[in-house]
Amino acid sequence: MRYRTAGILSAILIVVNVGMFSLPAAVGAVFLPYMERGVDPPIYVKILYVASEFCNTWKWVAALLTPPIVVVLFVIAAFTKGTRA
Repeated sequence: MRYRTAGILSAILIVVNVGMFSLPAAVGAVFLPYMERGVDPPIYVKILYVASEFCNTWKWVAALLTPPIVVVLFVIAAFTKGTRA
């Protein structure tokens, strides 16, 4: 694995982690009128609610696992640096 690949994978992991923190707040802010009016929301809103609850449940696990995964990616890149064909 190259350093560039480790950097790209780390950036993707960090962006997903940030998304897990921001999705519940965004869904709550945008689709709050459905909850206040008491109407049955469309199916896409229900799917976003489910995704939001998933993110709320697992965001801290992802936040705690992100730094070690990034370190492991760069350690693998360092050890495999000299084994290219």
